[in-house]
Amino acid sequence: MTKPVANGDKKLAAVNAERRQQTLIGALACVLVVALVLVVVFAVVRSKQQSGTAIDQAYAKLQQVTDKPSNATKQGGVLISVDGAAKKHVPTVEMYLDPLCPACAQVDRALNPTLEKLFSAGQINVDVHAVTFLNRASSDKYSTRAASSLAYVAEHDPKHAIAFIGELYAEDYLPSESNYASTSDAQIAQQAVKAGVSQSIAEASVTNGYGSWVDRATTYTIDRTELVQNGSSGFTTPLFRINGHIWERQQIDNTELPEAFAKSLGLPWSDVGNAKVLPSIGSDGAIA
Repeated sequence: MTKPVANGDKKLAAVNAERRQQTLIGALACVLVVALVLVVVFAVVRSKQQSGTAIDQAYAKLQQVTDKPSNATKQGGVLISVDGAAKKHVPTVEMYLDPLCPACAQVDRALNPTLEKLFSAGQINVDVHAVTFLNRASSDKYSTRAASSLAYVAEHDPKHAIAFIGELYAEDYLPSESNYASTSDAQIAQQAVKAGVSQSIAEASVTNGYGSWVDRATTYTIDRTELVQNGSSGFTTPLFRINGHIWERQQIDNTELPEAFAKSLGLPWSDVGNAKVLPSIGSDGAIA
């Protein structure tokens, strides 16, 4: 005969059942929270891995290009001195520019004569990084064609490379970024001739196969976090680095850029262009 269950026992059984249910619900909630945290952590890690992979892939693709200047750097620049190969004991100035960039043109018009004097006197090496992200503003990949031409000139006639940059940014030549009109290879070559480049090198500069190299260099360059200037959320031009240190020139008036640049090299303004005096920061010093 089954013994009747007392009301107290029924209540206790119900309470225990409810506790077990709440415990189960709590355990499930904890599992869900842990799973959600793991998903978030995985997403963050995955995002970082993909980001790292993207720049690694861009770098690898840049290295795969075989048609590039003989003095190309692994980072996508063309390293030159007035005598060709980079000099020891002098600073290296990295110049990042897009041939269609109006802001680059404004800075270059102020600074180019000083850069030419420093370069011609052997007081600096120059690492030219002509990027091509403003192709989007042209109808005929102008940035790629002009950057490729500049890379070729920097390789075959480094003495006139800085002057060529100046001619690409000349007020009576620079194509409009906002209202672009088709600009031919012959026009680009003519600007090289104006800079002192021979006709044969100028013509060869616009028929070389460096377009893929400058485009892949651009893809790699814009992802390099060490190239982000103060106040910018990403890579922007113009950009100058001296011995690997960004020259923050944003707060300097264009009229004051030449003397400020010489000062950053540790070089008195009066010695700009004097081959007997080298910048005090040398080949690996920080900006003065």
